[in-house]
Amino acid sequence: MNKSISAIIPAGGIGKRFTVEGKKQFFRLNGRPIIYYTLAALIEAYDFDQVIIGAAPEDFPELASICESLNINNYLFSEKGEERSNTVYNALEYCSTDYVLIHDSVRPCVDKEVVYNTIQRVFEKDAVICGVRPSDTVKLLEDSKISHTLEREKLLLTHTPQCFSKKLILEGLRYVFQNGLSVTDDSSAVEFLGHSVEVIPSNPENIKITKYSDIYFLKEYLSNRFVD
Repeated sequence: MNKSISAIIPAGGIGKRFTVEGKKQFFRLNGRPIIYYTLAALIEAYDFDQVIIGAAPEDFPELASICESLNINNYLFSEKGEERSNTVYNALEYCSTDYVLIHDSVRPCVDKEVVYNTIQRVFEKDAVICGVRPSDTVKLLEDSKISHTLEREKLLLTHTPQCFSKKLILEGLRYVFQNGLSVTDDSSAVEFLGHSVEVIPSNPENIKITKYSDIYFLKEYLSNRFVD
């Protein structure tokens, strides 16, 4: 039986740490906005039943143009929320599929194997994320002093995509909102329910653009990956 899945891309951020005027998801690299590359990577990896982008209404026309340039015909827009979790929740209300893949709009260097593998696993496990092990030594601080060194083997730097059954992530986000909790990624909402979350390896290049200095790496990476 074929299982349906939507891609949800929260694109409502304003990029407070990105020191260039404008929203970073629309910053142009090699003549194209970053979110173009993100969408291109996703649709290259999988044939989604829906592509839902959560954004500010004033950005809908530009996003429509981007989707159409990529021949994405099954796109929908939902209005962004106050926080990322609200943006995801709003997008879920437009979702008609059994499963969802949630991916940052400014994470364009995800390998298609990571996207595909995350989706295949969620059909069995209901909650799957990707990430990488830290290469640096990580220490826990208390009052600006080192408390102790953490075991790297037990640590994960989480990336997106993160995939869930729609029912499960909706339940998790409702629990978060009802209890006044804060989450920095989608899987945290599921963790609050006590549900296990499976992890698969991500590719190290799958960074989230946060600072302008990230652009130097991405310019070369994307120019090699997306060649006209």
